[in-house]
Amino acid sequence: MRVPYRRMMEALRFLLLFVTCTLLSYGIITLITAKLLPDNPYGEPHGNAVKVVKLVNSPETQDLDGYLSRLQLFYVTGE
Repeated sequence: MRVPYRRMMEALRFLLLFVTCTLLSYGIITLITAKLLPDNPYGEPHGNAVKVVKLVNSPETQDLDGYLSRLQLFYVTGE
């Protein structure tokens, strides 16, 4: 049985070209993503930022009725 050498080389060349293009496009997308997205999106903001929400497990006492009423309003209206 004769092995088609030329056909195997074409398939190998196509596979190498496909893998190269895939890795190149992945690298480009990774670089673009690194440039567009912030380093830490959940970090502390800079400038004139205002804290909007107080945490429930903070040392200050808070009423949970306000949270429950807002949650019920969200479930009813979706806002």
